[in-house]
Amino acid sequence: MRGPDDLAEYQSVHFKAGLAAVVAERRCGLSVITNLDAAGVLTPKGPGDRWAYAREWRPGQERLDQCSANRLTRTDRDAVGVPGIPIGIDGVSTFSFAAQLVDRYRKGRVFLVGDAAHRMTPRGGTGMNTAIQDAYDLGWKLAWTLRGWAPSALLDSYEAERRPIGEHNVARSGSPNGARQTAPEALPYDLNGRIAHRWVTRDARLVSTLDLIGVGLTVFCGPDGGELAPADYACSDDQLPLVRQVLDDKTANALDIENTGALVVGPDGRPLLSWPRLPSDHSTELRSALAATRPQIW
Repeated sequence: MRGPDDLAEYQSVHFKAGLAAVVAERRCGLSVITNLDAAGVLTPKGPGDRWAYAREWRPGQERLDQCSANRLTRTDRDAVGVPGIPIGIDGVSTFSFAAQLVDRYRKGRVFLVGDAAHRMTPRGGTGMNTAIQDAYDLGWKLAWTLRGWAPSALLDSYEAERRPIGEHNVARSGSPNGARQTAPEALPYDLNGRIAHRWVTRDARLVSTLDLIGVGLTVFCGPDGGELAPADYACSDDQLPLVRQVLDDKTANALDIENTGALVVGPDGRPLLSWPRLPSDHSTELRSALAATRPQIW
């Protein structure tokens, strides 16, 4: 991997304490501690009221891995803000901040995802998100290839599409101000072109437009997209599934779909092509258009 692996050091105290009743409905995946005596973050670590208090170590500051159990207990009490609460120390762990990227994501039949492809600091909160996006992108492309829905050339797009995202997020995590970006700066990489989330009603319940995306291709139609066959198209085992979703005018407008038009997206929610008016023989025209614009799919 290329890049620094010693940008900073994070230390965590793992402990048990009766905090479930204290936090109650305010329980969060991560709580920021602003107490100057124990600034850091608090995270739940599973059943049994297990928690972790973590902070970045800076030169001149006491090291948690060199503190006595009594000192760690006092620090944890300062962090949780409950004087005298019984605390059981499980241990202390440390890890180094790294901002590293591999030269390539693929060699033959071997693909790299997540930390094997890139190491990031917590700045900006992109590490796990980037890893999940990598895995999802590679997963659907492998599935399409193995099922015969697309040629093996589709797998070549994994590195081409995901490595630039990894490169940007690694650089962002390596910057001391990496957590501070405007929406225009961050969203192109965080969302990677995915369609907008909007609530829609299906079967008398609210679901996200993102939950309507199928395992094959999804055709989002405007409210006047024309009379079509049933929403789910019957396909043979070696044919790419095609699902239709008709949207109301406000949702269609949010996705930049004209009332008579349609937007075709892949399983990752990224648009592949759009029509101002849905063609009558949309299945045939879809294949022709994708073959011309996305030869890796057909």
